[in-house]
Amino acid sequence: MILDHAPEKIHRYNKLCVHYNLVANAVYTARNNLNNLFGNEYLPFLVAALISFDLGRMMGQGAESRYDTERGGFAERLKEKLEIIQPNLQHLTNVRLSEVILDEEQQANSVVAYRKLASGGHNGLNQTGDEFHVGATKLLHFINPGLFLIIDSNTASAFRRSHNVSYRNTTQPGYSGDKYVNCLKFSKADIAEYGVDNFRALELGMPEARIYDKLSFASGSNWF
Repeated sequence: MILDHAPEKIHRYNKLCVHYNLVANAVYTARNNLNNLFGNEYLPFLVAALISFDLGRMMGQGAESRYDTERGGFAERLKEKLEIIQPNLQHLTNVRLSEVILDEEQQANSVVAYRKLASGGHNGLNQTGDEFHVGATKLLHFINPGLFLIIDSNTASAFRRSHNVSYRNTTQPGYSGDKYVNCLKFSKADIAEYGVDNFRALELGMPEARIYDKLSFASGSNWF
């Protein structure tokens, strides 16, 4: 299970993933000092997070394309996406994973935001026109790191083995918004079973979804 050997998994992740932690913590600090997480002020931090979390290859070449919202590149497309999803997520920006009530409305809002961020095509965030599923979860996470998980092939593997989420055992496991919400439900249940206070104590001051991300990544990477 994902929370088995939790302290050891956190220690192992922090030892091997210093580069991720440095950027994530800096973005969290910036986030806490901003009021509008969907505007131009926070957008550069989202871009930096995506680059540092291994998605630069999907964003096109050149700093102007990635950071300047008036150059017709990635930044401009991201700006448009953030404006579109703000009505779906504004009320969820300060909700924690252990406390979220995933009723029908909140599930629907999460799925809609996921799908809008992940969609491919001319206005999609992936420069190739392909879909942007992993990137969508990383954007959701940095909009609210207390609630939204990052799902990549490693964490998908952990959810498949621990909770029978119907991800395939490949590098393209079949991501979807519905599966993503199921992962949120399972992670919330895991935290409740572990004990919310005990879970938060695994890494004091760290956003809840970030703690769970480290555990699921370590689990899916077969470090234990």
